[in-house]
Amino acid sequence: MDQPDRSTSSSAPSSAARFLRPLLMLGLLVAGALLLRNIPALRHMLDSTALLQDGVWGRMVFVGGASLWCAFGLPRQVAGFAAGLAYGVGEGTVMITLASTLGCVAGFLWARWGGQAWARARLGARFARMDAMLSQQPFLSILTLRLLPVGSALLLNLLGGVSGMKLLPFVAATVLGGLPQNLVAVLLGSGIRVDAVWQGVLGGGLFGVSALFGMWLWRKARIARLMPDKQDPSEGNA
Repeated sequence: MDQPDRSTSSSAPSSAARFLRPLLMLGLLVAGALLLRNIPALRHMLDSTALLQDGVWGRMVFVGGASLWCAFGLPRQVAGFAAGLAYGVGEGTVMITLASTLGCVAGFLWARWGGQAWARARLGARFARMDAMLSQQPFLSILTLRLLPVGSALLLNLLGGVSGMKLLPFVAATVLGGLPQNLVAVLLGSGIRVDAVWQGVLGGGLFGVSALFGMWLWRKARIARLMPDKQDPSEGNA
């Protein structure tokens, strides 16, 4: 009696999973971002200073809500402002850094599960070169991109996830690279609470310094050479 071809039967589910996982990943990210933007309870929670200041429970509520907010690529400045308003500069910076890092890690792991195999199979040589760069210098690459004044934190989380980089350098660079913008948002929120104009000025100055440092790193880092800029003349016209 003939036996079924196991290699053929096993490759079919594998191919289907490689195709379906990216769709599921992107679909949930888009749906989550749209839903979270339109859920009044979440915005009310972040705006409720009394709730966030309610001891350990209030801190847990903030970390959970802000992590979810950041995981779907929504502006962490909103959560950072709420942290500054509720907790002040010191504790607020710690809280938003913890929450935003957890959100970034969630995006990283989600992309690794849903998109890494697809990216390696479908994307071209440019992604392969970028993947090699991210894997060889993960900390410097993520730190540089985090410090740049433009760009999407969500896309960077997804890029890290589909690459071959390890989780630990991604986390370390995310904490350090996200600290300036987190501190700026916290300073603005805390400044409103205590009516301190100087904190807003300091926050703006800090943002400018971190942006300049990020652009300097960008010019020095090898990853800048891998980003699409101008068409390579050797590629010719189609």
